[in-house]
Amino acid sequence: MQHEPQVLEGDDELPRQPASPLDPYTPEPGPGPGEARAFRVMRLAWLALAIGALIVLYVILR
Repeated sequence: MQHEPQVLEGDDELPRQPASPLDPYTPEPGPGPGEARAFRVMRLAWLALAIGALIVLYVILR
């Protein structure tokens, strides 16, 4: 005998099934607004580090 799966309702009122108790990892649907901004800033930080490294290499090899 099979029973109907449990359905939960969230803030968006879309019916959702809960994560399986055997599944230890349930990914989120995507990055939130703060996380997306943090990754954009992180890309800019890598760009600044690369420019700084190029300047240091130029000074050393000059």
